[in-house]
Amino acid sequence: MNPTPDTIYPIKNCNTLILVKPTITNPNIIVGDFTYFSDVDFESHVLHHYEFIGDKLIIGKFCQIASGVTFIMNGANHQMKAASTYPFYIMVTVGR
Repeated sequence: MNPTPDTIYPIKNCNTLILVKPTITNPNIIVGDFTYFSDVDFESHVLHHYEFIGDKLIIGKFCQIASGVTFIMNGANHQMKAASTYPFYIMVTVGR
């Protein structure tokens, strides 16, 4: 029996590989139907993804994402012309 796009665990008795789309709760993360991931919590691998920025992570159908992959989103952006690259630029601009 072939898995459907809303199946979280497409391989019977294997809980270390998931189809990502049915696990997504963030509306700014869009993943195609049969993209799979070798871990159990995809969204914890998407860093600096702040809702007020409005950027989106879009991944197509039939993609394979390895265990340990980290997506660093636009919220991690920082000034490169300053004496220090810390704190992140977003921490300076949010208070304006």
